[in-house]
Amino acid sequence: MQSIWPLTDKQRPARRFIDTVAHTLRLVPGFCNICGGLTIFNVKHPNFREHANCVRCKSVNRQRQIAAALLSCVEGDGTMTRLTSSLYSLPAGLVIWNAETTRALHTRLKQHPGIHYIASDFVDARHASGERVGEVLHVDMQHTHFEDNSIDFILSSDVLEHVPFFEVALKETYRVLKPGGCHIFTAPFYHHRFTNEIRAAQTDDGSIIYNRRAWYHDDPLRPEGVLTYTVFAPELLCQLERTGFEARLLRLHSPWHGIYGQNGLVIVARKALPPNHARDWIFSDPA
Repeated sequence: MQSIWPLTDKQRPARRFIDTVAHTLRLVPGFCNICGGLTIFNVKHPNFREHANCVRCKSVNRQRQIAAALLSCVEGDGTMTRLTSSLYSLPAGLVIWNAETTRALHTRLKQHPGIHYIASDFVDARHASGERVGEVLHVDMQHTHFEDNSIDFILSSDVLEHVPFFEVALKETYRVLKPGGCHIFTAPFYHHRFTNEIRAAQTDDGSIIYNRRAWYHDDPLRPEGVLTYTVFAPELLCQLERTGFEARLLRLHSPWHGIYGQNGLVIVARKALPPNHARDWIFSDPA
């Protein structure tokens, strides 16, 4: 008897074999879709999602997953078959908001001369969205300062799980996206259950209720780390649809681009176009 969902490693023997070979070799050639060149991926760490570093730009697997989904949306083919597609390929005129102000994905997008790039972090709840705190643009994803229908793509790499009221944030990202625009993001995602795990919750007075042991992720702005409120599951896709998005959960695997492992999950949430301008969804093979 075989499980339909989730697919296990035993059901993906070819991918498992490729990943094992890469981990054995440790240093594997390929093409980085962030820095846009031939490179070597350092695949010595067994946690493929957070490692497999590009020796040129230091990008990790998870960042290249987001870049791959972004390029697929822009190029309109829903695949990763273009071997040398990179962030250099992004056309001029795009408005991209990245909820991060550090690391390789941010560095490369910041250098792109043709796009309107906005990078932000959540600094402190005492500040208003749009306020600059030193060199950092503070934005609360639950209450942004952006205008309606103003952004083509929103990128967030393991951010949404740290937002106390993530459904409010989903409504806000829907509001600020242009019709046809996409929120492309990664987040911790359970394979073994259907409902989200609410590990912690924030009350109206700002205090925290812990339902599970407090779990903190590394954060470049906070040495103590940042609290995880939610670990997501397929329930999130239903919540995205209720918000108005067309949502797809993608499982990416492209060793040539340094995307290894069985947890290459990226969510693409597209704001629907008006009915008379609707087009087919570009990803034909979700999840």
